[in-house]
Amino acid sequence: MKKNSADLSLAPQHSIAALATAPAPAGVAVIRVSGTQSKSAVKALFRSRLSPIEHPREMCFGSILNHKNGDIIDHGLCVYMPGPRSFTGEDIVEFHAHGSPLIAKRILQSLFAFGITPAEPGEFTKRAFLNGKIDLVQAEAIGELISATSESALRIASDNLAGKLSRFIEHIAEPLRDLLAEVQASLDFPEEDISPSQISEMHESLTKVQSDLHQLLESFTVGKRMREGYKILLCGPPNAGKSSLLNALLGRARALVSDVSGTTRDFIEEECILGHHRFVICDSAGITETDDAVEKLGIELSLEKLKWADLVLLVIDATEEYPDIEALTRLVGKDAKNIWMLTNKVDKNKSAIGQYYCDRDVCKQNFYLSVKTADGLDALRNALIEEVEGSQQNFSESNSILTQARQAHLVERAIFHLHTAAQALAHETGLEFVSEELRLALLQLEEIVGRTFTEDLLGRIFSKFCIGK
Repeated sequence: MKKNSADLSLAPQHSIAALATAPAPAGVAVIRVSGTQSKSAVKALFRSRLSPIEHPREMCFGSILNHKNGDIIDHGLCVYMPGPRSFTGEDIVEFHAHGSPLIAKRILQSLFAFGITPAEPGEFTKRAFLNGKIDLVQAEAIGELISATSESALRIASDNLAGKLSRFIEHIAEPLRDLLAEVQASLDFPEEDISPSQISEMHESLTKVQSDLHQLLESFTVGKRMREGYKILLCGPPNAGKSSLLNALLGRARALVSDVSGTTRDFIEEECILGHHRFVICDSAGITETDDAVEKLGIELSLEKLKWADLVLLVIDATEEYPDIEALTRLVGKDAKNIWMLTNKVDKNKSAIGQYYCDRDVCKQNFYLSVKTADGLDALRNALIEEVEGSQQNFSESNSILTQARQAHLVERAIFHLHTAAQALAHETGLEFVSEELRLALLQLEEIVGRTFTEDLLGRIFSKFCIGK
């Protein structure tokens, strides 16, 4: 299906309503309505000195009624926003009532009895997309904005909602359209051969676009980490202080701490904010030789979890002369640049074990710390922040950043088709092949912003939204 931003018939014609605020006691509850019945709903459910219909986009105070018997449900505010100058592009009305879930429920029941349909998850945003008010990248950015838990994630979501990524996609697509038109013209007028200089210019144009797309694809790692969090795995021998370190980084007692070896048998995964960045920290079972079946399973899962982590913090005990070398060797299966050695309990003994392994490229960095006395914890926190910011240094605030796997997959496919087009051009396979590959590359870019889409795609995207958005 192809979206035409001027064709409002793509959006459903029935009117919808939902609670736009959290379904819990609060200062205010906002009930949102969108569709052709919005104006009728105001006339049926709201009584006030100033009519919201006659004073659009103004908050009007009055009584919110049960339209069947005229009973007052609550005293509150109403605002009417006629389309197409509204979020969804349709007529919208909002009732702002006292934040009692029961009041909100009664208002919604009155709206549903009036013939308005309960909104599905993300349906207001979906209608905004179908009515050409936003594109698909902006729609995804709304979801990211709502779920953002760090300043960096919030900044990217705000940028993409403002159209930053969409404009960059268009910036890339425009020369491809010109190139496709040039190739197509040569096919339409075969008597006019393409000169070697034209072929060279086409190659240069393709190379430039591929370079831009490769850089955009690389941004996905940064965008994903900003959105989902920088993933850290705490691992190492039992009783080295991993759970105590988790509690210290979180600033609260989340993991059970005991002198008994093997206390942690399953993953404990928690989030925290350091600097302006989101971290997901996972405490794992101590790695050692054991006959305990449950503990052994936890250890196996810990080793498997290495694939998940962006960074491994290998915690060892300064009071132990030698950690489990065999387990450590297995850990080296993870790239050494993603392993930091943390020598804990230095208040009891400052061991040089960590530096020993750093010198042998087992790990990237070594830290001496004492979770008990907090010695070295600030240095570790600062290093983690610097690690995240260092991974983002190639992507300044002026860069566009991918945040969704869907977007990255389509960029990968566009790169593939452009590479195939360049190969066909170089080997003089035929301009028909070049034209087709350019067309397919453009389709991938257009799908990113939603110029082409399927109902299944929209279902997958908007089903992740909450009701009322």
